[in-house]
Amino acid sequence: MSMAVGKPRVFVEKSKKCVSKLWKLFPHVFLILSLIGYAVFGAVLFSYIEGSSASTTEREYHAFLGELVREIQNYTGNSSSNFTQEQDLVKHLENEIPKRFKSIWLQRPDNWTFFGSLFFCCTVFTTVGPRKRGWLRRANVSY
Repeated sequence: MSMAVGKPRVFVEKSKKCVSKLWKLFPHVFLILSLIGYAVFGAVLFSYIEGSSASTTEREYHAFLGELVREIQNYTGNSSSNFTQEQDLVKHLENEIPKRFKSIWLQRPDNWTFFGSLFFCCTVFTTVGPRKRGWLRRANVSY
């Protein structure tokens, strides 16, 4: 009779230990699953917004490159030697390129695939955060 009573007690104690261990593990698993879900949702959103837009600046960029090529081909300097002509051309282009170049031309919608967007999302949430541990102490957060 005492053995029959002992078995349920042992089972209850083991189940309490199991529940305790699962409850300690649950926040960590939930955090990891939340980060994975956040990253996947962000990747879908970024690839849809950034990747589906048609590149309207590509023609403008090619026109800019064509103008540079024409300037280089048709450049006639006032000096007689080729070396000074080249120096004049380089100085002219050094002044002209920063004025007319647009940084948006470097953005490519085809770079925003799902996996490229997933990489971007993971990079963002692994690098953005409190920089000083003093911030955590002021907010009463344990680490």
